[in-house]
Amino acid sequence: MYKLIVRQIVRRTFARLSAGDYEAVVKQFGPRSRFVFSGDHALGGERHGQDAVREWFREMLRLFPGIRIEPQTVVVNGWPWSTVIATHLMISAPLSDGRAYRNEGMQLLRLRWGRVVEDLIYEDTLKLDAELKRMEQADAEPVGVQ
Repeated sequence: MYKLIVRQIVRRTFARLSAGDYEAVVKQFGPRSRFVFSGDHALGGERHGQDAVREWFREMLRLFPGIRIEPQTVVVNGWPWSTVIATHLMISAPLSDGRAYRNEGMQLLRLRWGRVVEDLIYEDTLKLDAELKRMEQADAEPVGVQ
């Protein structure tokens, strides 16, 4: 029963995040939580604590407004004092040039008594990095140049 409840919470949390409510996610992090997003790009790196995680979500939503993160498979193992959740994710977002960003990834989340201890996210970094570079180039182009 515990695992079923956790899977439902995970799905609801991703739905809230897709609606722009990142505070629902941030409040689950403690001051010593570890958040890692794979890749050597604007979103990549390791962060610790709620404030750093909040800034990461703000930047992610700034870069990808309207993003939808949909869990495909959610696997839960453990008990309330030590829970591990693995989630296969499909990511999509409308882009300013009319194209759609699409990617997929995996999240490995460790909880202790409902609080995030560690959140590791592995999105296809080649796709993400390519899109972030396109965005950067588009921002750098002079007005009227296409």
